[in-house]
Amino acid sequence: MSTVSPVSARARRAKTWSSFGNLGRKPSEYEVVTHRMNHTTGTVPLEMGPEVHGNRWLLKHRDAIALDVAPLEDFRDPDAMTYRKYTTEQDQQETVIDGLLAQAADGGRGDALLSAAALDLLQAALTPTRYLGHGLQMVSAYVQQLARSSYVANCASFQTADQLRRVQRVAYRTRQLADAHPQRGFGRSERQAWEQAPDWQPAREAIERLLVAFDWDEAFVGLNLVVKPLADELHLRSFAAVAREAGDELDAQMAENLFRDALRQRRWTAAATRLLVGASEANAQRVAALVAQWQRLGERMAEGGARLLTQHHDPAQAETIADAALVEWQRFLIEAGLPASA
Repeated sequence: MSTVSPVSARARRAKTWSSFGNLGRKPSEYEVVTHRMNHTTGTVPLEMGPEVHGNRWLLKHRDAIALDVAPLEDFRDPDAMTYRKYTTEQDQQETVIDGLLAQAADGGRGDALLSAAALDLLQAALTPTRYLGHGLQMVSAYVQQLARSSYVANCASFQTADQLRRVQRVAYRTRQLADAHPQRGFGRSERQAWEQAPDWQPAREAIERLLVAFDWDEAFVGLNLVVKPLADELHLRSFAAVAREAGDELDAQMAENLFRDALRQRRWTAAATRLLVGASEANAQRVAALVAQWQRLGERMAEGGARLLTQHHDPAQAETIADAALVEWQRFLIEAGLPASA
C-alpha cells in the first residue's frame, strides 16, 4: 500500500505553462523572462484613457501599419539573449576595450606615436561617429518601444544598449586623442564635421529621416535592414581595415570588438525578417518596398563613408570600399529572406 498522501503527489506534479500553449517541455530561462512581457498590447494599450496621446500614437503607428506583425509572436532570438547573459558577455568585451584604452594612454607607446595619416583618419571617420551612434541608439529605442512582440522588443533593447556602449567608447577615445594631440581639435571639431562635411551628410540625412519614420515597420526596415548594417560595414568593419593599414592597430581592434555587437543585431534582424516575409506575399511586398525606399540613401551613405575613410589615405580605394560594403549588405538581405536589391 502506498504511503504517499494525495497532497504530496500533487506537490510533485510537474507545473504547467499554459501561457506557452502546448510546448511539450519546460520553457527555457530565456522564454520565461521574455514571453508576453509587453504591457502595451491590451485593449487600451497604456491602461489609460483611449484618447491619451500615447495610446493614439500606438494605435496609429503600431497597430494600424500596413505590415502584419502577428507572425513575430513566433519569433525567438537566435542568441536567446537575456539580461543576465547580455551583461555577462558584454562585461567580457568591455574588459577587452578597457585594455586597449589603457594602451592608448601609455605615453611611451600609445597615442603619442600615431602617424599623421592615422590621426587624419580618426578625426575624419571615427570621432564624429558619436553623433551617428547616438542617432542609431535613439531609433533603436523607438523600435523597441513600438514592438508588439516582447521577444523583438528585448532584442531592440539590447541593440539600444549596444549603441550606448559604442557612443561612450567613442567619446572616451575622443578625450584621449584630445589630451594626446591638443593642437588637432579632437573633441571640438566633430559637430561641425557631422553637420557640414559633405561626406557625412548622407549619414546625417539617414539618421534625421529615421527619427521621423514613425510607423514601426518603416523604422524597423529603415534602421535594421538598411541604414545600420551599412553604417556598421563602413564605420566598423572597413574602418578597422583602413586603420590597420595606417598603423593604428588599437583602434582597429576596438572597431572589431564593437562589430561583434553588429553581427548579433543582424542575426536577430534576419530571423525576424524571414518570419515576416515568409508569412504572406503582402508582407514580402511591403518589406521589399520599404527597403527600396531607403536604398538610394543607403548607397549614398556607402559612397560618402568610403570617401571619409580614404580621403587622407588612398582616395583611389573609395570605390572598392563602398562596393564591398554594398556587397555585404546584399548578402545580409538575402540572409533575411529578401531578394538582393537592384
